[in-house]
Amino acid sequence: MGYATEKSIYEELKPFASMVIDQGRGVTVSDLAFASAEDRYSTAFISLPLANVYPGSTTVKLFQKNIGEAGQGSGTLALTRGETNNTNGDRQPSNQVYIGTHLGFQVYAITTATTPSLNNIKIQNPNTLFKICNNTVWNLTVGDGIKRTLGKLIDYPSGGGIDGMIFSSTSCSAGALPTMTANNGWVGCAKRKLPIPVVFPPNVQVDIELETGAAQTLIDNVVDASVSAGSFSTGSIAIVACFKGFRMTLPA
Repeated sequence: MGYATEKSIYEELKPFASMVIDQGRGVTVSDLAFASAEDRYSTAFISLPLANVYPGSTTVKLFQKNIGEAGQGSGTLALTRGETNNTNGDRQPSNQVYIGTHLGFQVYAITTATTPSLNNIKIQNPNTLFKICNNTVWNLTVGDGIKRTLGKLIDYPSGGGIDGMIFSSTSCSAGALPTMTANNGWVGCAKRKLPIPVVFPPNVQVDIELETGAAQTLIDNVVDASVSAGSFSTGSIAIVACFKGFRMTLPA
């Protein structure tokens, strides 16, 4: 079934109908057939070299490793389904293309750099979250093309952005107090519409890279049983990129 017969998809992709997907064959977006509406997400981990210091001049790539593979700054343990749904490595199958129309980044902390699936911690302080999101950019390189810096994480929130707050408490009994957490967004939250879709073409390597700027001191980052209140001694910052878009099939 061609995507032009799917009203919502047609409206979403109509402005980009003439965008070339396969240069050699002259295939454009208008030639593609709809396969599925799909979110693609992947997590990278940036280790903190010193207590409460978010490192400068650090790069790490997303959408390189599949479920069950180690990498993307995660140490030796494999990425889980909760951290990625990638199954195609850094390129799409020969007959498929993924078109990402929206993007959002979620940010949280982990207490141990080699166990990214454990000890996930919400970042408590909006100031800390701002420093991370305002000092990290994402770069895109498709095939042998030029690397392009497309924006800061703060420009692409997965949800309400860092100024929103989440009310959370496991118990209000026995003197326990509810806490407020900086809302950088859950991966299922609304995402920013991209000015131009990010295309993952067939058989072409796509690099999506996170790059930090100057080192940042993180204040009152997390409160967790394994670390002192108001500090973050060891571990990593986890950054999840989640695309909303469409998987399409090339003509035979």
